[in-house]
Amino acid sequence: MVGGKILSKTAKSTTVMQLWCIEAQNQSIDECAVDVLIEKDMPMIGDEIWWQSGKVYWDKDRKSLTKVGNSYDPRMTQP
Repeated sequence: MVGGKILSKTAKSTTVMQLWCIEAQNQSIDECAVDVLIEKDMPMIGDEIWWQSGKVYWDKDRKSLTKVGNSYDPRMTQP
């Protein structure tokens, strides 16, 4: 999965935010999160995003954020 609709946004620090997404395709549902550097202009819950090569795109590719690390399933991470 390389994108989807934002389900939630969680600040992980003062500079990094987690964007948790859901993608529904072919009768299956996939969830994934990606961390981004916080900027003044951020996507909202319900916005569709996608990511590639260190960037997260939204608003029909007119806006982008810097991606931090790899995408992951937040349900599988340890606190």
